[in-house]
Amino acid sequence: MARKILFVSVLIVLLTALAVSVALAQTSGDPKKGETLWTANNCKNCHGDKGEGKYAGVRAGDGKAAADWIKQARTPRANMPAYDAAHISDADITDMWAYMQTLKKPDAFTPTVFKTEASDPAGKLLMAEKRCVACHANPAAFVKSRFVDQKREVTTEAVLKQLRTPASKMPMFSAAQVSDAQAAQIADFLKTQATAAAAAAPAALPKTGGPLVLLALGGLALLGAGLAFRRGTR
Repeated sequence: MARKILFVSVLIVLLTALAVSVALAQTSGDPKKGETLWTANNCKNCHGDKGEGKYAGVRAGDGKAAADWIKQARTPRANMPAYDAAHISDADITDMWAYMQTLKKPDAFTPTVFKTEASDPAGKLLMAEKRCVACHANPAAFVKSRFVDQKREVTTEAVLKQLRTPASKMPMFSAAQVSDAQAAQIADFLKTQATAAAAAAPAALPKTGGPLVLLALGGLALLGAGLAFRRGTR
């Protein structure tokens, strides 16, 4: 009986120690992993390479708790888009938080401002206001690589889908942050960029002068040169 009680007591102690270690890991994080995750998840685009602030505020040495970071990522305030657990786990957020707490908070911070003009299209102004420019500072290049080069059409539906159910590392923008009407304005602006990119693309080779034809002509030229050489050596 005493052995049974001892076994149960030891088991309880071990389970308690395991629970405590897991809890500590979840609240302390791994700064080394966090440094890699900070870049991989593009947090640097808004908050700076070292959390010094950029389009959005300072995160280096902010003194907040890991739970505050997780809450902000899931249910953000202001213009910050949301990250669900499928995109970034609580553990990853905690690791990034731990990394940022190892860095010194800067003495001052001046937000980066994307230059726009009052006469710019509404969609461009919205991309600046909603901080889309943090990742897409060159809308023309973005549209070219994601739409024009892939033979995809820029549509309001495509923009809405990416905003609401984003692929890859892009966070989610709710309708409260970017309305359907605003998404349509952004799509209209991106369409103009797609048109410009398509117009700037080099014209296709004519059907009668494609690469195969050029190779054939080159081969004939070499053959002719070879025959002339043979005749000249006889």
